[in-house]
Amino acid sequence: MSSPKSVYERITEWFINIIMPVGVETLRLLPDGMVLGTAILTALSSCKSYGVLLFTMVELMLMQRVLASAIAGVSPIGAGTDALAEVCQPGFNFPNSMRISLVETIGRPSAFPSPVMFFVSAILSYMIGCVKEFEREITALGGDLSTRTTVGVVLSSFFAFIVLAFRYSYGCESFGTLLVSLFLGGILGLVLVFQNKALFERSGVNILNLPMIQTAEERGKPMYVCAPANT
Repeated sequence: MSSPKSVYERITEWFINIIMPVGVETLRLLPDGMVLGTAILTALSSCKSYGVLLFTMVELMLMQRVLASAIAGVSPIGAGTDALAEVCQPGFNFPNSMRISLVETIGRPSAFPSPVMFFVSAILSYMIGCVKEFEREITALGGDLSTRTTVGVVLSSFFAFIVLAFRYSYGCESFGTLLVSLFLGGILGLVLVFQNKALFERSGVNILNLPMIQTAEERGKPMYVCAPANT
């Protein structure tokens, strides 16, 4: 008769059999889930900033396609040892072995830049940039911008590290490819904040939906001060 399992063994078995499969599948579906979730939220709320965010996601996927096509034409690099494994393939799988992935349909399946790492890091940096853009509003509402920004950067970096560790541990891409894709996506995400601000004004990057504070100069209504009358 086998001895009863210890508490540690039960927790380990529970984590491996229940938590791990859910976590792995969540990370695999993450990019497409972000796009579909944003699309549903945009349709339900008719919010301009969410629509701009969805536009940004599509733009990032097109950027990844262009970069991947250009780099593949020079030298195919960065593939992991198990790049073709099911766990490395983003998107939704069907019983007939068909797979649909927006990240690899609008974008392109490639080793470099990593479609998943590039997309996730770009969206995270874009959202941090959008929060930073509304420093004046957050301060006026009594919030501490430095705390919000610091927490956002730390949590985003931790989340990006989890995605990187997941892709690397399963052999989806090489470490160098993931690291460069991470930094490349982060830079382009910040650049797109300025692009969207120029195209759609500040309201287009107001992902927090804060009431905006505009100066008289920004509204095109300069303030005139009358000089005191001579007595």
